[in-house]
Amino acid sequence: MKKIIILFFLIRIVHAQEVSYKWFNPAASIPAVIGGRGWNDGFEAPYDRLPARAEKEVRNQLWGLSRHAAGEFIDFNTNSSTIVVRYTVKGAQSMPQMPATGVSGVDLYAQTKAGLWNWVRGAIKFGDTIEYRFQHISSSQQLKNFRLYLPLYTAVQWMQIGVPELNTINAIPVSGQQSVVAYGTSIMHGAYASRPGLAWTNILSRKINCPVVNLGFSGNGQLEEPLIDFISEIDASVYILDCMPNLWDKSKFPAEEIEKRMRMSVNRLRAKYPMVPIVFAEHCSGLEGVNMDAEMSEKYIAVSSIAAQVFKKMKQEGVQEIYHLSALEIGFDTESTVDGTHPNDIGMMKYAEAYFKIIAPLLNKKPSLK
Repeated sequence: MKKIIILFFLIRIVHAQEVSYKWFNPAASIPAVIGGRGWNDGFEAPYDRLPARAEKEVRNQLWGLSRHAAGEFIDFNTNSSTIVVRYTVKGAQSMPQMPATGVSGVDLYAQTKAGLWNWVRGAIKFGDTIEYRFQHISSSQQLKNFRLYLPLYTAVQWMQIGVPELNTINAIPVSGQQSVVAYGTSIMHGAYASRPGLAWTNILSRKINCPVVNLGFSGNGQLEEPLIDFISEIDASVYILDCMPNLWDKSKFPAEEIEKRMRMSVNRLRAKYPMVPIVFAEHCSGLEGVNMDAEMSEKYIAVSSIAAQVFKKMKQEGVQEIYHLSALEIGFDTESTVDGTHPNDIGMMKYAEAYFKIIAPLLNKKPSLK
């Protein structure tokens, strides 16, 4: 009897080793299947966020950050209960304040026929090649589609998505649906979510059922004219300009300069899209009680106050379809950040909920877009 049991397990092991996979390369797909971007072609590398021609127009540091895959995703469907993702990245796989699962990991969600998104657990192997293996995926809720979020803080060099040979997998081309376009800082970039699906732009995208283009650049969201011009190429449903967390240094960005940049942003976007909503945001950590560093809090509160004052002036002047998200509405508290500035997962959820309250009603409006 013991020999029969041993033979049975040996047969199972051999069978498991014989399972072959079919692999799909998203970067090679025609039509395009890499979602969450403002452009579908013209990239230097397949998972860049800005087109290649931007390299000559933006600062070197910002260009380097645009190679990160923050906010990008791949939608697909499959009848397999096992999905394997393998890929390589360029750069560090983790940071002191952010785990590897957030910096260089991927995140898989399954959508039910009712439209609800459910997170899928995966077994992870980090190395020169990173592998996520999602197994025993439940079909009890009539799964419809899958969404794979790409790493937030690294550049993806190559990627394959695989299922067992006998199963099917079909990538879903990027839709022609108008996106919400978001331009901002490290907080928008994804710092410091524990995994990509918990970056606030990705949470918001699931909540509003609309793509959100993530143009967050760590330390470099400064309302710069070249970026505004590139953003204006994207026919968006809403523009989010969340740059105050990188404009708090009054020696570099006095109140007059912040006002100049806010007005420039509105004017250049309005030149192409007179009635598309534009949302400005205060510094999310610009509140008493978020941290006990009085000097830091004072700077954040000050830049938020400047943003609020400029917004009020523009409204009084009759500028239409501009909106303001205050730090109070974002609602950070002492448990919302990793370091007194950047949100943890609690902060990311608060951020997404605050944006949802202001964005969802705007998406239901039907202004003249051009």
